[in-house]
Amino acid sequence: MALSDLAVFSEYAYDAMTETIAQQIDLFNVASRNTIVLAAAAHQGDYSERAFYAKISGLVRRRDAYGSGSVASKKLAHLVDTMVKVAGGTPPVELDPGQFKWIQQNPEVAGAAMGQQLARDMLADMLNVGITSCYSALSGVSAVIYDATGQTPDTLSPLHLNKGAQKFGDRSSDIAAWIVHSTPMHDFYSNGITNAAQLFTYGTVNVIADPFGRVFVVTDSPGLITAGSPAVYHNLGLVSEAIRIDQNGDFTDNYETKNGDENIQRTYQAEWSYQLGIKGFAWDKTNGGKSPNDAALATATNWDKYATSNKDIAGVVVETN
Repeated sequence: MALSDLAVFSEYAYDAMTETIAQQIDLFNVASRNTIVLAAAAHQGDYSERAFYAKISGLVRRRDAYGSGSVASKKLAHLVDTMVKVAGGTPPVELDPGQFKWIQQNPEVAGAAMGQQLARDMLADMLNVGITSCYSALSGVSAVIYDATGQTPDTLSPLHLNKGAQKFGDRSSDIAAWIVHSTPMHDFYSNGITNAAQLFTYGTVNVIADPFGRVFVVTDSPGLITAGSPAVYHNLGLVSEAIRIDQNGDFTDNYETKNGDENIQRTYQAEWSYQLGIKGFAWDKTNGGKSPNDAALATATNWDKYATSNKDIAGVVVETN
């Protein structure tokens, strides 16, 4: 494969990747009711911070028109929302020149195929990291968790989802989508079919929403399951912009050709980054640190709740078997 062919291969790989991601992001944002927002941005540094005014509790008081005396003051304080930069990349991908000779007439075919594969894997990684981090953050707030494990039934049902949404009280309508693993989703179908109260009708209704119109986003993300006997599934009820992922537009790729082996070796490698934020939570810069790995992102104590009210955070969790 000539150097000119490598340039064409790289161009088509990049074009196919960016086009595929752009199309899928638009579709996903709409499908998830913008509970998981994938967007383009260009953040500098290891963190992104946004300061805003905190809600003042007890701002309205009852005044005694005939009384006197001092009244305790309230402070207007700032809250800081911190997103963290997550770094991603590929391993070196071997592109043996001997094996690629046959595509020299049309190197864009291989480039487009590789670009599409990379786009799917990049998108899956962003979603998996976002979902895992969101569950980790919410798992530290017991007031928004409904635990149905060990109940009858202990699998996902309309009743359990309703109990979970109830954790938001009069703000339960803010929950716009359920992010669930495929196993509890099928349990939900089964429980709905046999539900005598017909809270969920199978067959006459398009089964993509609960009785309150909240859509289901079904994904076998590893962040939605804790293995065991039995396994525990984490079903997330999310509000708008519960998870925000900003691509930083810093995608970089490189080819390297190396001599010294019996055959000429050529590899391709790429790297990029994106910003991750969970609504109502700030990344703990001290405990979580810079450029976190998957274990750090999945650690609940690395996400600090700054929202005063639990109704102003990312959502609720329904735990099932």
